[in-house]
Amino acid sequence: MNLLASANDDFFFTPRARNSPIKSSFMQVEGLPAKLKIFRVSGSKYWQVRIYSHGRYIARSLKTTDVAEAHVFAKDFYQDLLARGQVDALVVEGDASLPLIRKSQYLLHDLIEDILRQELDRVSRDEIKKESWLMTKIRLEGLIFDFLKVKPLKSINTKTIQDFVQFLTAKNLAGSTILGYLAHLRKLLKLLFVRGVISQMPLFPPVKLQLNSRGAFTVTEYKRILQKSKELTRVTYADWPPGKRIWIHASYHTMPVEMNGLIRFMVYTFVRPGDVRQLQHKHIEIIKGQFNYLRLTLPEVKRHKSPIVSLPPAVRIYERLLARQKVQGFGRPDDYVFFPDELNRRRMLDIIGWLFNWILKDLGIKQGPHGTMRSLYSLRHTAITFRLIFGGNIDLLTLARNARTSVEMIEKFYASTLSAEMNIALLHGKRAK
Repeated sequence: MNLLASANDDFFFTPRARNSPIKSSFMQVEGLPAKLKIFRVSGSKYWQVRIYSHGRYIARSLKTTDVAEAHVFAKDFYQDLLARGQVDALVVEGDASLPLIRKSQYLLHDLIEDILRQELDRVSRDEIKKESWLMTKIRLEGLIFDFLKVKPLKSINTKTIQDFVQFLTAKNLAGSTILGYLAHLRKLLKLLFVRGVISQMPLFPPVKLQLNSRGAFTVTEYKRILQKSKELTRVTYADWPPGKRIWIHASYHTMPVEMNGLIRFMVYTFVRPGDVRQLQHKHIEIIKGQFNYLRLTLPEVKRHKSPIVSLPPAVRIYERLLARQKVQGFGRPDDYVFFPDELNRRRMLDIIGWLFNWILKDLGIKQGPHGTMRSLYSLRHTAITFRLIFGGNIDLLTLARNARTSVEMIEKFYASTLSAEMNIALLHGKRAK
């Protein structure tokens, strides 16, 4: 199909921006609502589609330059929105009502929008983090909508929720993840109850949470890790699986010198891998006196704002790292402490995770004795476990605050892995006479 524009259209209707629609390209699709159009924009070679529904435009690139394909893809786009309840169905003339399920989908969509607006207000009041709102959005618009979109909302009961748990279990979700979905579903049902759609709140079935600690390393394993990281320094990785794209940049195929220091730094400072990603020199203060330590004033994480006090060996590790970075032109307050040349910090975290897995796999300890898979996060688990074993009479509250966690988390996920052999000195000790 050829599109012929007026001779002076290109002069008088020049798009103001790359994403501005080209007016002469607007086209209706047969069999779809008049509010749905396919069109072109000045900044893309692909056809676009958009529809005005429920007070806003919903648009998408059709990823094709062929107009016939664009018509087909636009119909798929409309059917997808229809299934999610985001657009009204075409009503045959004389049919005064839509099917009950379709009406439930519209209501469900509106309820989700209301919840997300309320949660966004909580973000603006700093009651929750933006990441919490995003998780709510993903779960409500994802599996929760997919499950409820074919069910009449007025008839939701305890059996419906039990079926939902089975639906999530079939997708191999962990118990903690299922509990998270149930918490978001409860918000939706409360809104249904407030609006009078359901007469009472249904009972929620219990879901037993299986606590899986992130496998810590024993003292012997930790020594082997440090030794192996030194052995692999400046060694190039070559054991790539055949036929798979290598996503790691070539500059990181060789084990960097920093890796050994990073491993020891994490164990002596209790930091999470996410802290390593955003740690800058301005967050670290060297304290020397009666006690030598680093004071780490990190950005807030999981509602924890208090500084971290490191163990003494962290001071020497950091001073060596800082001296080496200053020679390389880094080490300024706003520079990152680890891998400062990698500005994509999400990618940096993936890279050091891959490098650490390389060390674990070479040692054959990626999987713990009880089947627990180890990762970079296991170094934090190791740091806290070592303090429980070797920290003298340290109390859990002091340890929890310094590690920016809670006593409950220490007891559930860290102290749960301690064995009698680890504290054999206490077990064999005798009372003083």
